[in-house]
Amino acid sequence: MISSGYVLAGFETLATIVDNFFKGKRGRWEENFTREQMSNFLSNINSGYLHSYGQDFPGKKKYDKYNQKETELFTKCRNMRIFDNANLIADSGGFQISIGKLTRRESELLFNMYYQWLEESYKVYDFAFILDIPPGPGCKIFRDFKDVHDWNLLSYQKAVNLPQHVKDKIIYIHHFRTPQLWDIYTRLLRENAFFPHFEYHGCGGVVANMSGDMSIPCIIYVLPLIPLINECIKYGRDYLNFHILGGANFRDILFYELFRVTVKQQHNIDLNITYDSSGIYKQVMHARFIHVTNRFGHVKKMNIKSDNLDKQFYDELYIVEDMFEKILNECARKYGFKEISVDGVYDDTTNTFHEDVKVYSILYTLDIYSKLQEGMRQFASKAYPVYEAGDVEVFNEMCLETTKVLNQGNITKKQRIKSHSISKSLDMLRDLDEDYCKYIIDKSLAKDEFVDLEKPQGIHFF
Repeated sequence: MISSGYVLAGFETLATIVDNFFKGKRGRWEENFTREQMSNFLSNINSGYLHSYGQDFPGKKKYDKYNQKETELFTKCRNMRIFDNANLIADSGGFQISIGKLTRRESELLFNMYYQWLEESYKVYDFAFILDIPPGPGCKIFRDFKDVHDWNLLSYQKAVNLPQHVKDKIIYIHHFRTPQLWDIYTRLLRENAFFPHFEYHGCGGVVANMSGDMSIPCIIYVLPLIPLINECIKYGRDYLNFHILGGANFRDILFYELFRVTVKQQHNIDLNITYDSSGIYKQVMHARFIHVTNRFGHVKKMNIKSDNLDKQFYDELYIVEDMFEKILNECARKYGFKEISVDGVYDDTTNTFHEDVKVYSILYTLDIYSKLQEGMRQFASKAYPVYEAGDVEVFNEMCLETTKVLNQGNITKKQRIKSHSISKSLDMLRDLDEDYCKYIIDKSLAKDEFVDLEKPQGIHFF
């Protein structure tokens, strides 16, 4: 069983860092592990590794070798032999369109080139996202909501008509974030009977426009999940592979495990949730902190900047530098890697991490998701019977205490509100009432609507 549902976005960065370490390009390589060991670690610790096909698309003068370049990137990373048996996933570039990085002409070109690449290079990736094209902040390509519907209809129909061996790898994305998006993507799903064509599904729009989350009386991922569960029931499926674009905060893992148990108990459907983020790069290499479980079981942020290394780590017996070395080597022993000395953490000649410290820090951070997910699985198995027995106050308090553990021992206003909305979310997963979902979106998320698209603005063509 894969340890966590976490998918690391930007896998080419990880590949370059680890491969350069193997080759000793930046020093400190001492046969720390084999490529086989690294492959076993990466294939078992997370659910996959993601690269965005569209990330380099905006503003290019020539695209004649773009698809070749993307194929070569996947091939090069696979040939490093550190991703054997790991899932390599392609994101489409729909995000770049939605945030205004691409013009209408560039978007049309990406549409054609991406689907061509999926067919021609299907051997280099394991999964790929459908080209979903929602409006977002700064989006330049849509004239009105009819345009949104028509672009996505063309894209989703294109995906449906892919050869079966390609379509089997496609992750269908269902958007929901505003009243209009709920209506458009529900129409697409139902009017075209798209669901049974795909083995994998997901939702987008979780991270963008988060202003309304505090006012939503449920955990937001429940809203797109409910219509997809209804489709499972309609088509007689006993499983749902559900990917959440973003949504990789620690407390989210608590929600996912409770949802998984609920859907299994209430509908006898195996819910397999994955989620992605590239945040570990910013966290480790830029913000310079990592998460550590202290002796009270609370997950704490440990500042590993140079001016904090000689400070005591909260009320532990260790200063930060010693605590850092301790946890990195605990992770190393767990997977049979060679232990290291952090040796001041930073290289005085480069003013950045020693290379072994950087690599081990990233691997440790990936392992954190594994530990947390296992902990949340255990919690969900204990907490769900309390919910099912109707002891809602006790259940809410259990969830609040667990979110406290995940948030450095603190309880915030948002935590308290969201913890008390968990039982409501489980009720919704039990009832599967889409009309109520629509009511919540109309009431709580209408302010996020893309109002500039509400009036027709011209002839539509593609």
